[in-house]
Amino acid sequence: MHSGTIIHMSNVPGDWKLRQLDQPLKAVKYGGGVELIPAGFVWNGSSSGVLAPVFPRHRHPIASCRHDYRCGQAKTREERLFADKEFEKDVGKTSWWITKKLGYWGVRIGAMFRRYEK
Repeated sequence: MHSGTIIHMSNVPGDWKLRQLDQPLKAVKYGGGVELIPAGFVWNGSSSGVLAPVFPRHRHPIASCRHDYRCGQAKTREERLFADKEFEKDVGKTSWWITKKLGYWGVRIGAMFRRYEK
């Protein structure tokens, strides 16, 4: 399955876990509209821990790139929830229903450990 979006990325020399954008990537913004994730943005893929056999680190590069960028921008729980829901949508474009649900709940569990300013 293909989402219709192309991602231009490369490995980060010296760290097999990291990828970087070689060209900007479009992403839906919290509150509406579209933004560009800038070239040079570095992310670590889906760091899924116990879900690694089902959800390997770089199987969903567009979803994980957009999610890491949105999470880095999130200042409230609502913005993080938006990032997680968009992750689920992105994974669902290229994978099975169960995979997008497992991925969604994985990132929601990760959100429980994040603190936000009031």
